[in-house]
Amino acid sequence: MEYQLLATDLDGTLLNAKKEISSENIKAINRALEMGKHVIFSTGRALGEVEQFFPLFPTMRYVLCESGGLLYDRQEKRIISRQVLDPAITLEVLRYAEPRDIMIQVMMEGESIISKKNIALLEHYRNEYLREHFSHHVHLVDNVIAYCQSGDYLVEKICLYHPDTTARVQTLERLQYLDLTAAFSERTSLELTPIGVDKGKGLRKLCEELHIPLEQVIAVGDAPNDLAVLQTAGLALAVDNASEEVKQVCHAVVADNEHNGVKEAIEHWLCGAVRSTMPVYQTV
Repeated sequence: MEYQLLATDLDGTLLNAKKEISSENIKAINRALEMGKHVIFSTGRALGEVEQFFPLFPTMRYVLCESGGLLYDRQEKRIISRQVLDPAITLEVLRYAEPRDIMIQVMMEGESIISKKNIALLEHYRNEYLREHFSHHVHLVDNVIAYCQSGDYLVEKICLYHPDTTARVQTLERLQYLDLTAAFSERTSLELTPIGVDKGKGLRKLCEELHIPLEQVIAVGDAPNDLAVLQTAGLALAVDNASEEVKQVCHAVVADNEHNGVKEAIEHWLCGAVRSTMPVYQTV
């Protein structure tokens, strides 16, 4: 099979623990792009949170953000598709979260927004490793809910961070009556997107735009919010640090995010023949 496109997750997959992309991965991606292959980010982050990486990949054209909520063409500076939550549902979620021990992050028009006060509470919500990222690449406002109100609650995605995973499950159970797509991410985050919106649907939309069969697409991921895109692509690859749940739906496992798993995926599948000796984790 000759593959034409590789969609890679960022956090936990392409990014290492320092939230950086290794020089080896950078070179492999740019080499694939030079060969005429498509490499895209398939991320839960907002567009504004990934712009910092664009200078590393001058010819990368497409970005799938917000867990499928926003598909963007860098070359034409054009939003290909944008999916927003029903404003009434957004308001319901925010009203639920506001009085509880939950940190709210919303994504609107490609921008990620949190309240300024949360920067001092990141350890409590077990996302202290995101402090530098939030401080430099997220829009800090006085009050997230008031900010959403000024935009008529036209939100693409909501992330609710909890002090522990038990509280996250409780929130999911309490909000399951709403028409939402929910997924777990990071250590304690619950991602909420419009019903039917996920990374898999976003990938399908892009492939329709590019006239690329899904069988000729590779997806690489590590977390539950990658399951939809992994199950959509013709070849699903898990990095070695992925959860067991993710590995179970993948065709093979590559090196972890500290040892250039994306580079391995590019060299063995996207830009070269697959070696028959490559170990297969599980055939789907």
